[in-house]
Amino acid sequence: MTDAKKIMILGAGNTVTPLIEQAKRRGLVTIVVSPDGDYKGLSLADHQIHCDFRDTETILKHARHYAIDGIACTGTDVVVPTIGRVIDELGLYGTGYESAVACSDKWLMKQALIRCGVMTARGVVCDLPDALGLAVETVGFPLMSKAVDSSGSQGVFRVDRPEELLDAWNASKQASSSGRVVLEEYLEGLEYGAQAIVEGNRVKTVFLHNDQLTPPPNHAPVGHSIPCTLSRDQQARSCMEIAAAIEALGICDTVSNVDLMLVGDTPYILEIAARMGATCLPETISIYGGFNAYDAVLALALGEPVLVTDICKGMPNASRMIESPQDGVVLQVRVPESVRSHPNLHRLSIYAKPGDTVRRFQVGPDRIGDVIVTGSSVVEAEQLAADLTSLVEVVFV
Repeated sequence: MTDAKKIMILGAGNTVTPLIEQAKRRGLVTIVVSPDGDYKGLSLADHQIHCDFRDTETILKHARHYAIDGIACTGTDVVVPTIGRVIDELGLYGTGYESAVACSDKWLMKQALIRCGVMTARGVVCDLPDALGLAVETVGFPLMSKAVDSSGSQGVFRVDRPEELLDAWNASKQASSSGRVVLEEYLEGLEYGAQAIVEGNRVKTVFLHNDQLTPPPNHAPVGHSIPCTLSRDQQARSCMEIAAAIEALGICDTVSNVDLMLVGDTPYILEIAARMGATCLPETISIYGGFNAYDAVLALALGEPVLVTDICKGMPNASRMIESPQDGVVLQVRVPESVRSHPNLHRLSIYAKPGDTVRRFQVGPDRIGDVIVTGSSVVEAEQLAADLTSLVEVVFV
């Protein structure tokens, strides 16, 4: 073990545990940073560091102590600036601090995209309720109210009428750790996404995927599927816009999660992150691409190349969140045998345990589980994922 490379991983919850597991399979020494708590990934770590993700100095001190060879995360933006600071200080592979901050702040991100001519929605930062009127003159209705520094669709709301604006703005402000809100024009079109593999500052491969969303006002993803149903030309234009956005933000050596909107035939970048997506996206692209997306994150953090097979001939698949229909305390989650034994079921995960308090699904972190299925077509896979999740029953105390 003395010759094994050392990887620091920020996070230990359900989203990050597969990354820790893959690091262990690689034979890496794992230094896992997480607040203390009942997080599955902590028990897998070779070394645990219990602190807040924003405690950069403590994390940097431990990174130096263990002489880490790389640092990584997946699925959350809150850790990205800290990772950027460690990368800069220790000369590691990945996205540096300045770019990491811009990727984690929707206003800084929007400014960078606009400066570089990337297609994105018009917007304005609005920190005070007295400024809402002036902001609306710039953006118009309908609009989106967004917490500048949240992830997982938290603090993001569609606003159709003036009387809805103050409540939405307050909700976005409460979801923001900095208390800042961006109001931006609402783009009408087809929302979809991508996971872009970035080696150095070069986009190596882009996996475009379909997104299934909750209805307004939340617009939170409840499922993803691949292959993308856009036309070949629309996909090509999307990849060009993604590459321009990655260059504009200075994203390096990571798998980048991208949210897009197709307006007519024009792709717009809604948001782009210096980390991989969550809610089963790593598994979705892994099945289709014939590789391990978690291993790709680790390889990039260690300065190693990523090998991906022909992504045009992969297995169609879809994921779907299992939702709680109400707030409450879980007594039991019932999964029929017809779901567990379905021949096209790739993975079934139930996160909620008896005694857990859960929320009616509004955003990704509210999910109580998920399924991933394969199919002969993406349409078949999407329908099967929806059918199987509908059969899962939550019994409350």
